[in-house]
Amino acid sequence: MIVVGELRDKKMIDLMRDELFAMGISAASHYDEKNDIYFLTVEDQADLARAQDYYRVKLGFRKPIEVDAEWIKIKTLPRGETTFAILIACVVLFGLSYLDMGKRLQDLLFMGSPETGFLYEILHGQLWRLITPIFIHLSILHILFNMLWFKDLGYLIEFKFGRKDLLTLIGISGVLSNLLQYCISGPQFGGMSGVLYAMLGYVWVYKKIHDEFDYALPARDITIMVGWLLLCLTGFLGPIANGAHAGGLFVGMLYAVYKAPEKWGRLHFKYFSLAFIFLAFTIGVEGLKLGGRYFILLWM
Repeated sequence: MIVVGELRDKKMIDLMRDELFAMGISAASHYDEKNDIYFLTVEDQADLARAQDYYRVKLGFRKPIEVDAEWIKIKTLPRGETTFAILIACVVLFGLSYLDMGKRLQDLLFMGSPETGFLYEILHGQLWRLITPIFIHLSILHILFNMLWFKDLGYLIEFKFGRKDLLTLIGISGVLSNLLQYCISGPQFGGMSGVLYAMLGYVWVYKKIHDEFDYALPARDITIMVGWLLLCLTGFLGPIANGAHAGGLFVGMLYAVYKAPEKWGRLHFKYFSLAFIFLAFTIGVEGLKLGGRYFILLWM
């Protein structure tokens, strides 16, 4: 006998018992005379979850949000100090952006100014601009969404692969995704999205190739990741750094192919090719939207 819930209303308990029975669940009602309360029970543990959902809905409570087992496992990981430090830096920088000093600082972190020559600032020694756009966020929703993903994925990569691999992935994906977005639409963009796509692509492909890896992303989230990339390409959601997304995904997938311990095989080739397909498709679609007028062509 497993207790599902309790009420003082015998009529309601009996009704629930009968309705559960009609659903194929062996339920019963019991009366505790000492406490003047009625219990609803089931006999089989396998029926408990369905009975509890029914019980909550019947009483007007919302069904609890179910978290995928893969994310539950990831969220138990210890805090990664490097990940946490980067997260705090992004939050502080975003807070400063509401001050005049912060706005001037942001101008130093963009890849450059649209009025200057191609990569003018970087070619004149301001090399930090290659990476710093990833620390800039332009709205509260932008930074909130990005940091929630960055925290979990960063903790996972830092815990399983170490600080060096985390920083290598962030550095390569940050620079490449920034350069790609710059060449497509110019220097006025920011955000961690390219790095996040690299992290997602890395964990996704690494698990696909190396099945013994302890952690995975839910298949639904992989579908959402790719679907979001394609949806943003339509232009319906406004100006979005699609080049950064594709560049980050490209780096993350290739880095996973490189890091997977198995010898080169069919899966390596599959995801190696898929990474190039995502990148080429994105560049092509962005070019069609721009009528072929990529930003880089203004300076050639």
